[in-house]
Amino acid sequence: MTRTKFNNKSKKEFGLKNIRVYLLSGVCGVLAVASIFMTIESATSGSEMASLQSKETMLNAQQQELQENLVQNLSVNSLQEKSSELGFTKVTNLVYVSEGVTVARLP
Repeated sequence: MTRTKFNNKSKKEFGLKNIRVYLLSGVCGVLAVASIFMTIESATSGSEMASLQSKETMLNAQQQELQENLVQNLSVNSLQEKSSELGFTKVTNLVYVSEGVTVARLP
């Protein structure tokens, strides 16, 4: 009888060890899959970040170019040249009109 009791105990212990092994294997498997998933996500994020940094550099260069063009086009000399090309002349006689005086009215 002692032998059968020993065999029953060992079978129970063996079954319990199998459950522990399966649980440990399952947890390790889940952790391995999670690790792979996080690696893929971080690689994807790194790629997106590199793309965004490239776009930022391009937009900064474009902004700098536009600012330079704006400063160049709004300079006083440039505006004077353009105004003379379009036929505008400098005012020689300036007339100020007050509020009370009617400028144009019907007869």
